[in-house]
Amino acid sequence: IFAHTCANSFAPVWGGFAMVFCCLFDSRPKNELVSACCGTSAHSQAVEGLGEMVAAYRKIAQLTLPPGAAMVFAKLRRDMTDLEALISEATFPESRPWRSPLAQEQHEWDKIYPNGGILLRRQLCSASMGDQDWFLGGLFISDVGIAFDTGNSADEAGRLQTGFITWKDIVALHKSGPETEISICLASGSKNFSQLRLQLTISSDAEWIEEFWKLQAHALEDQVKDLVPTQPEKATEQDVGNKSLESTAEVQQPVLLHQLSRSASVDVKSAPQALADSGSPRAHRSLSLDSKVSGVYNEAPGGRKPFQMPQGEAPVGSDSLPTMDISSIREKLQSDNWLSKFLQESKQAHSISATPWSESKQAPGVMVRKATFTLPVPQDFPRAVTRLVNLPTETKVTSIFRLHPQDGQLVFTVQFCSHDIPYGENFRVHESVVFKAGPSSGVETEQWVEVLWIASLPWTHGVLKSIIEQKSKADGLGTRVVNAIKKSAS
Repeated sequence: IFAHTCANSFAPVWGGFAMVFCCLFDSRPKNELVSACCGTSAHSQAVEGLGEMVAAYRKIAQLTLPPGAAMVFAKLRRDMTDLEALISEATFPESRPWRSPLAQEQHEWDKIYPNGGILLRRQLCSASMGDQDWFLGGLFISDVGIAFDTGNSADEAGRLQTGFITWKDIVALHKSGPETEISICLASGSKNFSQLRLQLTISSDAEWIEEFWKLQAHALEDQVKDLVPTQPEKATEQDVGNKSLESTAEVQQPVLLHQLSRSASVDVKSAPQALADSGSPRAHRSLSLDSKVSGVYNEAPGGRKPFQMPQGEAPVGSDSLPTMDISSIREKLQSDNWLSKFLQESKQAHSISATPWSESKQAPGVMVRKATFTLPVPQDFPRAVTRLVNLPTETKVTSIFRLHPQDGQLVFTVQFCSHDIPYGENFRVHESVVFKAGPSSGVETEQWVEVLWIASLPWTHGVLKSIIEQKSKADGLGTRVVNAIKKSAS
């Protein structure tokens, strides 16, 4: 005890002396010396945290506790020993604060789901109940369960709300089909549906959810095992009890997972090529969806239908295609490979996956296509912006393209969300292009770019709103489509 006390008492003194000694006689820069002497690595932080756990463990061990605490105390010792072996691989999480829920979101979450626990993540994804239609909405993940919600919509057919689903009600979770798709099977009687399918933007998100569910299931099994009746035993000074662990297995305990704020794997940037109907190499992977995508991004700015032209808005551009006609433009846009090659060549997109064109279930006559891809992020933002947020070099994008043929004209729209840019899931960019037959021949075009705000920005970042709208209108995808069609006709 005396030796231990002396070591603890003089450790800070010897540590300080060692650092001063290094600074006096070592030629390395001071910041490197401080890091080497004090240890600012993730492993050092983990060791410090484990030390605090041990200190709290010893503090509780001084108390006299009721019978049954010895078993819990022994398990705690084993868990800390296992943790000590794992912290050698600790790393700092990737800094992606825009994916973390805001304080206001946690407050709203508590109001809607009082027993929903701590909100860990929220992100955009597509969901389907079994073989039903796919809907785009928000996936909310907490330490106790999940919920999917498309939000309010004027069209009831375009709404999907699962309500709160606890982790313990999920009896099976596995990947199905594409790497980004997971299938969730629910316990009988827990909901009025038995299966929920989710399609995430990247495979690492699916892996994260799968690992988190496994960890929660393992934690629940441990709680059940701890409830096995044991013979009463006499409590000693080393016994530690925690009645909350022995009360019921229904209480979901928060689980700490080191992957909470970083991706579990590196995304593959190269897609396998297949042959398109035309015989040329296909520029995208086929995105397998068993149902229509009519319910995805089913609202445009102002509450109008997503395939309708804006009213009262000034177009951002206009052009003429004197050698083209409506039918040839439609044939080009609706071909299997044209849009994918356009995204590659015009926007430097990669990792492109797309569904075939299919007729909308909710709007007959309108053709719909979903595509996901990765785009480079422009870095030419004002300094005021780069001080507020960290811009990634690339972002994952989910987009819905629509074609609406009409008498004498063709309406082409696209609505997309950039998931990885700061606050990217707070808004969507909606672009419209109308191709009209010219007075005598050829085709006249007009293009519109609008920003549809799904959630408001924090008041500290309000300046970003006008910058986002200006950048979106300055380099519209629709304008590039018109230019590409014009170039191909020349």
